[in-house]
Amino acid sequence: MNSNAKSLIGLICAAGMAWGLTSCAEMKAAPSTGGGFVPVAKMQQDPAFPFDKAWIQDGIDWQGYRTIYVKPVDTQYLLKSNWWQQNLRQGQINKDAQTVALYMQQRFKDAFRNDPQRRFRVVESPGPDSVTLELALTELVPSNVVMEAAAMAAPGGSGLAATALDYATGALSTVAFEARVKDAKTGKVLAMFADREQPKLNPVDLKQLTWYAEANEAIDDWADESVKVANKRPNEIVSRAAPFSLKPW
Repeated sequence: MNSNAKSLIGLICAAGMAWGLTSCAEMKAAPSTGGGFVPVAKMQQDPAFPFDKAWIQDGIDWQGYRTIYVKPVDTQYLLKSNWWQQNLRQGQINKDAQTVALYMQQRFKDAFRNDPQRRFRVVESPGPDSVTLELALTELVPSNVVMEAAAMAAPGGSGLAATALDYATGALSTVAFEARVKDAKTGKVLAMFADREQPKLNPVDLKQLTWYAEANEAIDDWADESVKVANKRPNEIVSRAAPFSLKPW
């Protein structure tokens, strides 16, 4: 990492702390209590995985699985909407959820297709050597576009200030997912994961001027992290994506 990047990371963290955070670690969303797709309360936090909760069935011969089928994303477990969903996007929530769900399914497919290690071949229907990846969106809270636009328009305003203000006030967009990996032939659950994220701090966060753009950024991370988990060696630790971004779009 060059000196300019390090300086920018320091600025991002300093801005967050100026708005009431004590460290960059506080940029991670609190874990979800669960939407009901997987038994989150019975799962554990495992530092070897990049998600809030994880569970892996012991004794699985993973080498017997060579293909992966990514099912359409389930949206029926979405948690109750908050005030700005009800007021600013009234009548649009179902459409928004389906848009993000379609993006999520395609993004996971693309992540496995583009895996340099080619761990799994993506298939459109499961076969005898397939695992089925079942995904569910369990929380989807959009950005407060009005607040973000006002903050960016204010004298000296910036996307960084707007995002930091969100962290200080709690007016954050959030997205949560839960996942099951199954043996496509038997339906046996092989693994489960759950995670909840909030926006990254960005130097100029133009993404916050569009509905759910930050949800897509979290989905990008989950897809890439899932590929790393699929390629994970014993005793290897798969780290989370950074809680900040150096890209404004």
